[in-house]
This record gives sequence, C-alpha cells and structure tokens, in this order.
Amino acid sequence: MRRSLLLIASIIAAHDQSCSSLPFGSRPKNAAGAVEENDADDQEQEKTAVRGAASKLSKSEEAYIASSTSTTAASTIVETFFQNTIIDDVEISTSLKDTLHEMANTSEMHDFLQTARRALHRNPELMYELPFTSDTIQTILTELNISYTTGWAKNIRQDAYPGPGGYGIVAHIGTQDADQPCIILRADMDALPIEEATRNIDTFKSHHEGKIHACGHDGHVTMLLGAAALLKQLEDQMVGTIRLVFQPAEE
Repeated sequence: MRRSLLLIASIIAAHDQSCSSLPFGSRPKNAAGAVEENDADDQEQEKTAVRGAASKLSKSEEAYIASSTSTTAASTIVETFFQNTIIDDVEISTSLKDTLHEMANTSEMHDFLQTARRALHRNPELMYELPFTSDTIQTILTELNISYTTGWAKNIRQDAYPGPGGYGIVAHIGTQDADQPCIILRADMDALPIEEATRNIDTFKSHHEGKIHACGHDGHVTMLLGAAALLKQLEDQMVGTIRLVFQPAEE
C-alpha cells in the first residue's frame, strides 16, 4: 500500500531541480530588519481572486464527480491501482497516469494554478514573515474542503532571524488511519532578498522591493495546491493518507 501511495503521489507532484539558497551574509543590511508596509487593499483583492479561482475549481471537480461516467471510470481505475498486488504493473500505472492527466487538464485547473502562482509571485515574503503566503494557502485549502492546521515553524531565534514564524501549514487528505501508510508532499514557501529584474512579466512582477521568488517557491506551493485538488477528488478510493506540508524559512 505504501508503494501505491508513493506512486500516485509521484505521478501528481511535479518536480523542479534544486536551487542553492543565497547565503544570509549577502543579504543587504537594511533588508534584514526592514518592515515593508504592504498595500492591504491590493492583497485582499489578490486573495479574493485566488478564492474565486479555487471555488470554481472545486465546483468543477464536484461536477466531475457527479458525472456517473467519469466518476465510475476514475473510481474504478484508482481502486484497481490500490488493490493491485503486482509490483510495477505498467498497464495499471499508465491507466492511472492517463486518468490524472485528464483530470488535471481542465480550464478551471489552468486558471486556478495561474491565479495562485501569480498572486504569490507578486507578493514574495521572506523567512518567518509569511502572513500573505500563509493566508492565501489557507484560503485555498478551505475552498477545496481540505482539513489543515497552522501555527507550525515558529521562530525560536528571533535574535538572528526576523519574524515570529508560525506560518507553516500541515494538511491531510485520505483516511488518516495510523495503521495505514502516510506519504508526505512538501512545498517551501519563502522568497529571496533579491530585486526582481525579470523582463516581460509586468502583470505579475514582484510588488515588494528587494524581494523575489527567484528560487521558484511560488511555483512549488502552487504545484502542491494543484496536487491537493486532484488528490481530494480521489480521497474516497485512497488507502492511506497524504500529508501536505507547507514549509517556511527553507532559504
């Protein structure tokens, strides 16, 4: 069963090449302790847009599940995958991959992923100071009806790193049965203290001077949220638990 959960997770979760972090010593002195005033109205509009995109995605998934043909096909394929005892059954694995690909390639999923990623890219936050990022993730998880807890990753070295922390999030999809396997999917949330100089992205360029998602953590968070949306559709057929970890202060 653990093999089954791991394979289904690996099919859904996208992978990026690792990115070396910027040494803390190279951060500008005035950036380490600076507190930027965010435009509250703009950020509320960002969260409203993301909430709307997540709501449309959730409703489209509900409609998909309500369709007897699509639901039966997807449910049967997923159930067969989990019940299969043959290691590396190519036919069943390919069938599952094709089903997930079909489920992921909808206009609602595309709009959701684009809206979420661009909102995060426009509002990069550093280390333990991630209120907008954390609130946005929680908003999406709530719309997708995925249970979660927050308050994780508190900063116990505020003398060295600014911010109280506690913006980490842990969510769960599946049975949450301690006797069944549990697979963790993780996404880092924080940005880097670098000025954005990316060309031709004026519509979603960083709004925070001296901060940018140069290492792709906005993409990592978005991919994990997309995986969460798909996994939520398969929850009833899942044997085990997928734990989603959104990690602050990776850099």
